Amino acid sequence: MIFSLILLKPGAWGDIKRMQRENLPWFLSSAVLVAVSQAFVYASLAVAPLMVVTPILQLSLVFRLFLSQLINRDYEVMNTAVLIGAFTAVLGSILVSFDTDELTTLLGLPQSPADFLRYRLAG
Repeated sequence: MIFSLILLKPGAWGDIKRMQRENLPWFLSSAVLVAVSQAFVYASLAVAPLMVVTPILQLSLVFRLFLSQLINRDYEVMNTAVLIGAFTAVLGSILVSFDTDELTTLLGLPQSPADFLRYRLAG
């Protein structure tokens, strides 16, 4: 519904009509692949715990960066900020999946930061 409202914006239809015909297969194939990938995400969440699925999903950033450089080198922005952001996202999702007790022991944290990390809002 939101995307339908975007089409009501002045000039939106003009942008669509100016699109070159040879770009249509790229847009259609990407739409199908995104739909299939979302189906796999929900299927994986139904089978495995979130803490297992999330780090694997974040690895898609690595593949996306690699493929964008392979296919779209002229139009894709690849700089240090993008690489740092992707690395941070992957590292953060891996750190979140670790057991808190093991992580605090591994890092050798003092008692008060370790207690803060062990705090749970629910259950």
